[in-house]
Amino acid sequence: MVLNIFFITKEERIYFLKKYFEKSEITIDENKVTAHEISGIKSIKFKNKFKNIPGYWLEIKFQYDDQGKDLYNKIIDMVDPTRINNNVFYPRVNVNSQELQEGWLHKYNFLNTEGEDGWKLFFQEIKSHIKHNRIDIAYKGLALIFKYNPFFLKKYKRHNILEDIAYAYEDVGNIGKAIKALKMQAVLKPESIEPYLNMSSFYIINGMEEEAFNTCKMALKKNPQNQYLVSNLIIALINIGSYEYAVNFLRKELDKQPNNAYYWKLMGDIFYELEKNKGALDCYFKALKLSDSSFMDDFEIEVYTGIGDCYNEEKNHKEAVAYYKKALKYDTKDAYLLLTLGQIYWFALKELKLSYKYTKLLVDSAPENGYGQYQLGLIYAQLEHVEKAKWHLYKARSIIPYYKPVHDAIQLLKSNKKRSSR
Repeated sequence: MVLNIFFITKEERIYFLKKYFEKSEITIDENKVTAHEISGIKSIKFKNKFKNIPGYWLEIKFQYDDQGKDLYNKIIDMVDPTRINNNVFYPRVNVNSQELQEGWLHKYNFLNTEGEDGWKLFFQEIKSHIKHNRIDIAYKGLALIFKYNPFFLKKYKRHNILEDIAYAYEDVGNIGKAIKALKMQAVLKPESIEPYLNMSSFYIINGMEEEAFNTCKMALKKNPQNQYLVSNLIIALINIGSYEYAVNFLRKELDKQPNNAYYWKLMGDIFYELEKNKGALDCYFKALKLSDSSFMDDFEIEVYTGIGDCYNEEKNHKEAVAYYKKALKYDTKDAYLLLTLGQIYWFALKELKLSYKYTKLLVDSAPENGYGQYQLGLIYAQLEHVEKAKWHLYKARSIIPYYKPVHDAIQLLKSNKKRSSR
């Protein structure tokens, strides 16, 4: 016979032992309570979990004799049944907010106890729900803390867990709940722009550029110098085609910070979108000149890639290749760079071996890239390796079945095979 009893605090657990076993002192060794003097008890252990339920648990094993059975029944009668074994509230299936709130308020007795022990334990439960992918339950738990004890979430940056919730919701396509989680974090961190930055990024990724723009604009009132907010604002403007607004906004920022390499890079991006390649190149080279070691590799990759794109648009393919290769040094597996180099070497510079080299590198590092598989299939067809061409083209078709050129290439390969067999 075994009883697992749930307690909210360590002190509550010790008090129970002293009261029900009439012991003034309790001896504990490696989470085990010395119980040889207690008739009817086989063992008593302290546990942090019972069936994944966090808590200050007490596991009591009783002897299979009359004394053990009597003591077992005595404790069962004395203890609240909702504190025993599987009766302890721990939702594994999502239910409505009211039912969850009532269960948690009763379990942790939040409204009638002082101190943070119960809240700390509840926070561990929320983490447990996240770990087991019960995101809705975790979100509702955080909403309860936000309602009754928001200062608890403020301490020790516990509010960062809301970002985990937001990303989990984004992964399942629930952008609405993701934004709600970040808005909750924004209330808890009124001085911080991080929640707004994450919100604007979520909006951009999900094609909600106007919301992203408004979020960035509001956050920039708090921190006008934050270049990541400026970046998201500019990206949102580019995506909705508000190029003139974007240029004017950046010019004002560059008047204040003429040596800001990041803003020059953003201006280059706008000019490139406007097909003003010369202006874009001027901005990109200015950004390179002003950049320093504080910039991450991603910045260098983006600038070199932008320069390569401009030269490629201007049909200056050798310069384009040179700058794409500079970008490639920072990330040797970048799919866009490898694919583009393969295309330039094949179609523009007529160097099939080099085209094969970069396309093969792409397919080897990212076999799930359908466009790489398609391009490699075409190269093999050009080299008259029919079986290899067919294999890669069929692979491409399975990955990007909506891409008509793949179907055309397969059909052409079949037609050529029939002609050669005649």
